[in-house]
Amino acid sequence: MLYLRKTLASANTLLTSAPISSYQILSRGIFIIQAEMFFSEAASIQAEIDSEAIVSQFIISMNQHNKPTFSKHNIRYLPTLNEEHNVPEKQKCLYILLVMTPSFYHNLVTIYNPLHEQFKQRMGQRHAVSIFDQDLPATMEMLHTIEELAKTKEKNELKQIFTNAKVLELIMYQFEQFGLAAAKDTEEIRTEDILKLEEAKRILTQQFVDPPTHRQLSKIVLLNEFKLRNGFKRYFGTTIYNFITRLRMEEAKRLILDEEKNMYEIATLVGFKHQASFTHAFKKYYGILPSDIFRSNNSG
Repeated sequence: MLYLRKTLASANTLLTSAPISSYQILSRGIFIIQAEMFFSEAASIQAEIDSEAIVSQFIISMNQHNKPTFSKHNIRYLPTLNEEHNVPEKQKCLYILLVMTPSFYHNLVTIYNPLHEQFKQRMGQRHAVSIFDQDLPATMEMLHTIEELAKTKEKNELKQIFTNAKVLELIMYQFEQFGLAAAKDTEEIRTEDILKLEEAKRILTQQFVDPPTHRQLSKIVLLNEFKLRNGFKRYFGTTIYNFITRLRMEEAKRLILDEEKNMYEIATLVGFKHQASFTHAFKKYYGILPSDIFRSNNSG
């Protein structure tokens, strides 16, 4: 169970009685809350979780034009949670929590990532642990995904599918940023190599349907295969294969939801020669069959 309380002077009131607007998404294995706060005088928000959970947490300060001026985020494993966050006077703040059961998280996040593997190992000790030692600022991609979660209007099973997909997308953005920060902490990548890696990412983004091989890509960006593979993983926090897979799966989901194409068409459009291979990859990535999304979308 998740509790949020506002503390002002000696008063201690529940979230619902404070000057806070919020939305909540409650789904199987996950609880999401976004609270928008604005207080005339300084206050603090106390968050409590009374059971084991994995939490993706965002704290964002906004200016008068609703533009972020400060933000921080992290992913943490928590046996329980009891913490406070200060809210300055006359400052709009967004407080976003994605509270997941461990089983939901493990079933959702199945893509290999070095930080994720370390995180899972440290979780086994049953002590509070963050996926990264320090909080990092939220990127525009993360903020956009959070906005999309808030705007979801789907119902029942389709809402569950959409929520899971967006949560996974948000976590992947977090992993990528943490991976980049970890790489910078351990070994600096030369500036000229970073430019080549950025070019490689741009090429893969444009050609993910029929991407070049590692050898072909290394020749295009003028970086040897070893530096390409290892530098890409260190700099972007994901392998080239997983990056291509993410792009293909996100496009496949879009084609199902927005254009309602059949499975064979979608498999071809995202780069699979066989529908069975596409179905297997989609099930591994999202945890459900693509046909399940198609049926839910059409039944609504």
